[in-house]
This record gives sequence, C-alpha cells and structure tokens, in this order.
Amino acid sequence: MSQFQPEPLTREEFAALKQIGDARKHGTIPAKIRERLILIGYVKEVLGGLIVTDEGMLRIVMGK
Repeated sequence: MSQFQPEPLTREEFAALKQIGDARKHGTIPAKIRERLILIGYVKEVLGGLIVTDEGMLRIVMGK
C-alpha cells in the first residue's frame, strides 16, 4: 500500500513543527508555514490553538 509522502519540509517548516510540538515554546508561526503544515496533516487546529498530529510527531522524531 502506497502512502502520500509530501515533499520535504524546509528548515523553517520543520522548526515551526518542532515549536508547535513543544508546548513550552510560544511564538508566532508565519501564516504560510502554518497553512502548509495543516494542509499536509502534521498540525491541526484545536480550540483556537495548534497541536501536532501523530504524523507530525513521527516527522519530528525522525528528525526531518
């Protein structure tokens, strides 16, 4: 079974993903990066905030 594999994340996108995954860090994620991470399923909006999905967490653990 093949799985959709999005193109690699840019350094900025990966840094933003890690920032969202670290609840202790607060900062602003640029709208373009935020929208892309949501579109590819690594982040989702919950109660007005952002959380990392299981797929996003796996990407963080893989380090890329």
